Amino acid sequence: MDKYSLDAKQHPSKLMDMDIFASKHDDAEKYRVLVIDDNEMELKLYANGLARHFTMSFARTTEKAWELLNRAPIPDAIILDILMPDEDGLQFCERLRENPYTNNIPIIFMSSLSGANIKAQAFELGGADFVVKPPVIDELVARINRHAAQYRKTKRLEALIFIDPLTHLPNAAKFEEVLKQEWSRCARYWHHLSLLLIHLEDMQWLKKEYGKDEYYAMTASIADALSGIGARPGDLFASLDDDCFGLLLSDCSTSGAQIKAQQIIDTFSQPNFVVNQEFGDHKIECTIAVAVAAPAGGGVSAQLYQAADNVLFKARKERRSGIVQLGYIMGVDDANDS
Repeated sequence: MDKYSLDAKQHPSKLMDMDIFASKHDDAEKYRVLVIDDNEMELKLYANGLARHFTMSFARTTEKAWELLNRAPIPDAIILDILMPDEDGLQFCERLRENPYTNNIPIIFMSSLSGANIKAQAFELGGADFVVKPPVIDELVARINRHAAQYRKTKRLEALIFIDPLTHLPNAAKFEEVLKQEWSRCARYWHHLSLLLIHLEDMQWLKKEYGKDEYYAMTASIADALSGIGARPGDLFASLDDDCFGLLLSDCSTSGAQIKAQQIIDTFSQPNFVVNQEFGDHKIECTIAVAVAAPAGGGVSAQLYQAADNVLFKARKERRSGIVQLGYIMGVDDANDS
């Protein structure tokens, strides 16, 4: 079973243990800050000093922090201790910078070390700031505000370019960019990369029978209902073109992709799902094409998209809905055949 299959069985409530706890000062207008530090006394210092200013979350290990990033809104800034057990802050920073959803989050390194070499490493790896412990809270608040404000401004500008205005999902241009990034990353670490193309059937009938306004409303409702399917930072759910969505699953092989595809099919079959409430006997269904690649085996990202698109085209030509799948893993089975 691959990594994604394991994630699919975990319940979000398991995150709320002694290792991760959220501030009660929940304010949508406040910047979100994630603190990663293994020292309980220092975590209390941050909680007491920062919770009045920000919406806070905390983790005592980098793995717990990664779980939180998988399942919670992305923070506007991260406070990261350099000296951590198992994986130090510098290594974790590298991991964050390799992920398209976390690579631009400002990271404020905290350390009792103050030498020029450690500071240079922190900035070379993409750190936004470096603070020597113990921090002056008022100064730290000012630093966080400055970095978080710039981060949100950048995200707003990106949204103008990369967000589909109807569904508010990443658009085809963003999808292509992330697909290339994840292909390169998976090739470097010998991970699998899965792609699902989800085509909504009979939407053009809906447009013809009920008009464009109803068509646009239904498209947006379906997008909103499915948007939580890809929940990890490395996953991407995007609006690609008329009636088609894409779901990119990084570090995910065949079994994990099948789990996600079946979740989507099950969602469409639920009686209270939006497509089953409007049109009586006429059902809007979906066809899902699944393709999996091992980028380390060679090729380029566009080949994965083309393979999935070919499978989808053939299924729709044969009027088959449901899940259809490429019969091999690109870069593995095709390489063995050559």
